[in-house]
Amino acid sequence: MIKDSQEHLNEVNETYLQHMRIAFKIGFTMLVTGVFCLIHGLIPGFFKKTGSNQIAKMYEMVSRN
Repeated sequence: MIKDSQEHLNEVNETYLQHMRIAFKIGFTMLVTGVFCLIHGLIPGFFKKTGSNQIAKMYEMVSRN
């Protein structure tokens, strides 16, 4: 598992801490966006573009790496 982790870090050209920071940022963003989407499902007038905007931002962030 350590070898696979190191290979992945080398592939994305990041240190362990850099990778952890990015992964945590994406994970937290996904959690918060999920809550916004649930609220939007209940009340369609709220957070009309939040879900799609955040997905586009996350895609851009992930595709850079």
